[in-house]
Amino acid sequence: MSEEIKKVEEVAEEKAPEVPTTEPPTETPAPAVEEAPKTEEGAAEAAAPVAAEGEAAAAPEEKKKSGGVARRFTFNKRWGKHRDAEAAAPKEPEAPKDPKEDILGWIAQQIPQAVHKANFQVIDWVQKTAIAEEGDRKVIPGKDQATTRNQFLGFFKDGEMLNKLANALEPGAVEVAVAEENADAAAQKEVQKKNIDAFGAWAQKTLGTESAPVTSDDLLEKGKAGYSAVFQTLWQLGVQAKDKFDKEGFNVDTIVQLANSVVKSGLLNTILGFFRRNRQAAASVEEPKDDAAAAAEGAGEAAKEEGAAGEVADTADEPVAVKQETSAPAAVAAN
Repeated sequence: MSEEIKKVEEVAEEKAPEVPTTEPPTETPAPAVEEAPKTEEGAAEAAAPVAAEGEAAAAPEEKKKSGGVARRFTFNKRWGKHRDAEAAAPKEPEAPKDPKEDILGWIAQQIPQAVHKANFQVIDWVQKTAIAEEGDRKVIPGKDQATTRNQFLGFFKDGEMLNKLANALEPGAVEVAVAEENADAAAQKEVQKKNIDAFGAWAQKTLGTESAPVTSDDLLEKGKAGYSAVFQTLWQLGVQAKDKFDKEGFNVDTIVQLANSVVKSGLLNTILGFFRRNRQAAASVEEPKDDAAAAAEGAGEAAKEEGAAGEVADTADEPVAVKQETSAPAAVAAN
């Protein structure tokens, strides 16, 4: 106990900490330093990030206005909306061309069969004008008085018929070149070129064109691309034959009527062919049975009938059991 009392006394003797008498130190603000005025370079550097932030803010707005869809830039107005607008706009039918004024435009408006009819008529006029004797004329290529473009060009390919036409309309107009006997293909082609070019030079002078309306390339090199030049030249000569040479030309109205008749007959044949195909399709669906199938079916029905009759006969020969019923009083009375 004495030790504990001592410890208590020692603790009581300890002094409490002294209270501070001075005030705690206060924080004093740092002295303000004046900034130097910004130069132009500094102002530009400071404005750069601000401008970048403004562009970044404007970019979403522009994207929002456009709907976020990239627009396709095209150089050709026929694409995009302009193309759709042209397709939706109704096209007015083109007015028919007059063959006397624009023969190529008239040809472009015709169906191939009508053009073939016109080709035949032009060749027929050339032959009748160039060759007086009917027996000396060539057979016009084609079927049913219809000549294709390739056949038309092939008929005048050697240039001989063209020169005969020029000399028939204007005697001595063209000097005809003739190939030597046993000449090779190259030599013959050179002769053909001379004759065609000679006819082209005469046609240029006669029709008053700036250049030769027909060249050897149109008939020997270009293929179908040379058809327009050859046909137009011969057409103009046929139309002007009466006025320039006092020769009989072809009747334009007759050729136009033949072309129109081909168009009408072509439409009629198309309609008739449509109905024929429908009838054939219906007939194939409901095709009647042939005689052999009908005979086989009749034989099968007869066999069925005979089988049914045999069954009835067989059952007729069999004994039939008959059940007799008697009443009870009658049986008693019998006994």
